[in-house]
Amino acid sequence: MEKNALCHYLGHLPHIAAARAAALREDGCASWADILKAPHPCGGLDFFAWDDVRAAAAESQRALETDDVVFFAARLPAAEQWRVLAQWFDRASYFDIETSGLEIDSIVTLVCCFHENRPLHFLAGENLDDFLELLDGIKLLVSFNGDTFDVPRVLDRFHIPQLPCPHVDLRWLCHRAGLRGGLKKIERDLGLRRPPDLEGLGGAEAVELWRAWSEQRDEKARRRLERYCSADTVMLKMLAAKVCERAGADVALPAESDLWKLVHEALPDLGCPACAAARSVPIPAPIKPPPGPVASADQFSIAEMMRDTGGLTRAEKQARLRERWRRHTGQM
Repeated sequence: MEKNALCHYLGHLPHIAAARAAALREDGCASWADILKAPHPCGGLDFFAWDDVRAAAAESQRALETDDVVFFAARLPAAEQWRVLAQWFDRASYFDIETSGLEIDSIVTLVCCFHENRPLHFLAGENLDDFLELLDGIKLLVSFNGDTFDVPRVLDRFHIPQLPCPHVDLRWLCHRAGLRGGLKKIERDLGLRRPPDLEGLGGAEAVELWRAWSEQRDEKARRRLERYCSADTVMLKMLAAKVCERAGADVALPAESDLWKLVHEALPDLGCPACAAARSVPIPAPIKPPPGPVASADQFSIAEMMRDTGGLTRAEKQARLRERWRRHTGQM
């Protein structure tokens, strides 16, 4: 396993394409340090190009010594961002968001972030704005499909032009590592498992859980939503380790049971706190809404969503959810 995959990358240096990088390695220049120690130009470069390469190698060495993750995140191409992830793996923060729906005008309801070995959660109407403050202290932010979904929603929610920290999207790194599909499919392919009470949940159910909390103040629904989103962040950290390992980088990952224990301690399952503490959580009975008017036949209750969508695909769940909204708003 490679101890420092970053300092052996030469593709961001001037005049160095793939063939030139291979020629440099053949001449014994496999890292920035090798280039700086070389007594003469290598890899077929002339003296003028060699001066440029040496200057850039020295700049890269200084950036690494000063812990400048922004320098490398801005210079390495998307396919090589795993090197940035591996270098700052222990200090990366893994985040995921939930929204009120699938439409473009849906709001951010929850942000969860596994930061400094702690599962943090930021809920709309309570402490969501605190996530913006946390961003200022994050070294490297990691998501799955964040470039397309999570990051644009965060930028829009907080009215900021860009993130104050560098960001790596695991979706594309997974794709290049031969791990295809959504986060949950990749988890299954790798043999990763979530706590039993969270298996089978998806984005459509998360929307219903938010609705049960925001409209009915269902504490169990809120907790299930927080645990579901926090589980995504734990999976991101484990998946990041798998991606780095497949690329040949050496990273240290805590035991899965230790990561899940942190989630259970911060967000015990309200359906079975004792079981959650033991990290063996049976799936609770469907959540029952508090006493009140009976929902119309055109609406799905949270209990219905939890019980009747287990065999549906994501697209089918989304179609059902859109139909529910149209009925609820009188658009049908």
